[in-house]
Amino acid sequence: MYVPYKSKLRRVWREHFPARTQHAASVASSWSRQQRLVAWATLILTACVVLMPNLAYPLIEPDETRYAQIAIEMNEARDWVTPTLDGRAYLDKPPLMYWLTALSFQMFGTNETAARLPSMLAALATISLTFGWGSRIVGRRSAWLGAMSLSLCGGFMLAGRFLILDSLLAFLTTTCLLSGYIAVRGKDHRPGWWMVSGVACALGVLTKGPLAFVLCAPPFVVSGWLRADHSRTRVLHWVAFVMPMVAVCVPWYVAVAKFNPQFLDYFFWEHNYQRFMQGSNHEQPFWFYVPVVFAAMFPASLLLPSVGVFLVSSSNRKRSLRSKDLGFLVCAAFWMLAFFSAARCKLPTYILPALPFLCLTMGVMLDQTVFRAGSVDRITNYLKPFPQRATLILLASCAAVTGVNIFLNDSVFLVDVLASIVCVASCIFVVIHWNRDIAFGRLAWAGTTAVAVGVLMLVSTVLLPTISNERSVFVETQRVAGTHPKAVIVFFGENSHGARFHLSTQQTLAFPIECEEEFVGFAAEQDDFILVTDDARIERTRQKLEATHRLTASPRHQHVYQATRVIRTAGSVACAEKVSR
Repeated sequence: MYVPYKSKLRRVWREHFPARTQHAASVASSWSRQQRLVAWATLILTACVVLMPNLAYPLIEPDETRYAQIAIEMNEARDWVTPTLDGRAYLDKPPLMYWLTALSFQMFGTNETAARLPSMLAALATISLTFGWGSRIVGRRSAWLGAMSLSLCGGFMLAGRFLILDSLLAFLTTTCLLSGYIAVRGKDHRPGWWMVSGVACALGVLTKGPLAFVLCAPPFVVSGWLRADHSRTRVLHWVAFVMPMVAVCVPWYVAVAKFNPQFLDYFFWEHNYQRFMQGSNHEQPFWFYVPVVFAAMFPASLLLPSVGVFLVSSSNRKRSLRSKDLGFLVCAAFWMLAFFSAARCKLPTYILPALPFLCLTMGVMLDQTVFRAGSVDRITNYLKPFPQRATLILLASCAAVTGVNIFLNDSVFLVDVLASIVCVASCIFVVIHWNRDIAFGRLAWAGTTAVAVGVLMLVSTVLLPTISNERSVFVETQRVAGTHPKAVIVFFGENSHGARFHLSTQQTLAFPIECEEEFVGFAAEQDDFILVTDDARIERTRQKLEATHRLTASPRHQHVYQATRVIRTAGSVACAEKVSR
């Protein structure tokens, strides 16, 4: 195939990533069994203390409640082919996450923790793979530093605590790309690893459609083409790669298309192609992911400028530290960021699959500069005071998080007091030891990591549940229903997908917006009831009900109203759907 400037592009790539493997560019150092156990223990502990505690806060509307409702209906209908929402086919996404959530509900009950368990385990598995399989590519220390950096990416860790598809997709794309590269990086290709890569990509297609293949295939092709060596994939490679996709994905796609003739046009054309080209209701500018990456990777993103310098430096010494293995990681991360930036439809969580590869690149940078014995260069000198500066930034973030938590709760809890005391004490300690040797060694980096973990724990286990409780319409409806235990709860034009988790003891009905007259007829026959509706239509709703009820807004949520009877008239009821008993 003719490509303009092919020879020049390949020469520039080889000069930029000259070392054959990252192991050859690194200082050889074998880890003992005890060191490996300590590395695994610290990594898993760090990830678990952020990911696992307090997963039982209210589901975030609308995404978490929607996906949980689909899994609930899947269990109730025992239809594992067509996902449904409110009894109607929901064909926006393939079913793998719905299947996992439904199984989690069967095993652990229908609750918030069970709903979030698949995403949490996917995030934890991604961190483990980044270290375990990343070690085969860039060496143990670089991979461990990269995996620790990933566990300190606030956006990645928080996404692992939500019932969304992106954490599972990130796990599968990481599995696919790392195992696939392990398969082809040596002169003797390893077909077992390549089949693992194909299976992971197939499961990704079953999670979020053809996007998984689009994210995973180009890095293999482009990296192999630029290197023009044994890592280049051939036609037979791709035949073997696609075989698991045919075996795993095609049966479901055929089955759902058989039962839902509109599926092929809606899913592939409208929900994939047109959303990419036109943006749907999430259209954002091209540069949208530049600040998003920094925010999603915070506090690890404080090291991104140094990573950029390490990658673009033209000095012979820096180039000698960059390998073809690192080039593949950069190629994978760059492709994902470029693809999502080119798409018109953008959401912050879309770039989660790129973060493991950015963090592995960061791990290589740290291993080759700051943690390389005897290293003296501009990056090492620049990062020498990094622990103190980063710690102060983290302490300021901790103070801000504590302040927001106090503001939202309108009261001070013990955790707020403890966090404030730790912030002040840590700040005093940093200032006292600012220019001492302890502030510049590995112990200082460990201390900064501990502070970062503490801040992420505060955000994930304290602030996030507080925000969820404050904005949840179901929490406020449950509070109002506590003072009116016999009142019927009516959702009018508002999704009732999270009702099962909070309103299981009350009679709950839902009227779609097109059933306005039926809703008014039903209300006319009721005494007092609780109304949950869109505040944009509240004035029209007040007018429709003014003959029979007076609506009083809840002071804590703009969608919750107490409907108080003023006069009784006869009416009729129809088109109501009981969603909970």
